[in-house]
Amino acid sequence: MANPADVKLLLVEDMEDMRNILRRLLGAMGFTKITMARNGEEAWSLMQSQRPDLVLCDWNMPKMSGRQLLNAVRADPQLSLIPFVMITGENAATQVKSAVSGGVTDFIVKPFTAALLEQRLLQVLETAPLLSDPPPQA
Repeated sequence: MANPADVKLLLVEDMEDMRNILRRLLGAMGFTKITMARNGEEAWSLMQSQRPDLVLCDWNMPKMSGRQLLNAVRADPQLSLIPFVMITGENAATQVKSAVSGGVTDFIVKPFTAALLEQRLLQVLETAPLLSDPPPQA
């Protein structure tokens, strides 16, 4: 499992208060390499120059939604394997199905506890090696 301190995490959230709350929660979990974006368009631009190890992204955002960002990431051969965790305030089965069919790694519905967020992110890190890590030797 990857150490959270070694993970380059991209946090994508349009609401400033929620972005700051998530940043503090992530810091308390040991994540230190956090880059933040206010929408999918800004995140996509950042991902072209700073490839993250993990994306934590809101669903509903202006300019480019979380679902649109997920589509772009999964379609890009350089980025397609990055673990992508979607957060949403809507518990619609159609949203969950859409995200799953789009290749989301995990899906978290607001409101959630810090413990749930930590559990889910650590679970993702346990199953998805960091792309910046060298491949295992045979």
